[in-house]
Amino acid sequence: MTALLVFGTFAFLATFTAGSMLTLQLQHYAIYPHVGRDGFAGYIAANNRAAVVPVIVPAILLLVTSAVLVIVRPAFMTRVEASMAFALNLVQLASTFRWQRRLQAEMAVTGYDNAKTAMLVATNWIRTFALLAQALLASVVLIRALHATYAFGAP
Repeated sequence: MTALLVFGTFAFLATFTAGSMLTLQLQHYAIYPHVGRDGFAGYIAANNRAAVVPVIVPAILLLVTSAVLVIVRPAFMTRVEASMAFALNLVQLASTFRWQRRLQAEMAVTGYDNAKTAMLVATNWIRTFALLAQALLASVVLIRALHATYAFGAP
């Protein structure tokens, strides 16, 4: 039961976080040039504070949950799949700390910068694809488990 709860939490957080990141990538970052140079630093600072609960906390919980899955996983999830989920989390975390976190912190102080915004958008695709791949992996594992359960006539 514990392994199933860990997987269920992982699957929810993987899907939620992938959706959040895709929204940031396609919608939020796209409006940066329209915010205006005068208010941009304040906008980014406010955005960084507001991101804690809907973006940062779920991402941290996803990282922890994917690490736990490597140790405690349900029978329908292979160790390779659990390791892949954790590795994808490490990829998005590395991207976050290498580029996105630094660029957003700089622009919260210095204001809008075309080159920094372009770098932020380009490098954020690494994070977005890693999280989407992780959500896809969770979906595949879940669908396979459901198929195995219902293919043999289990309730």
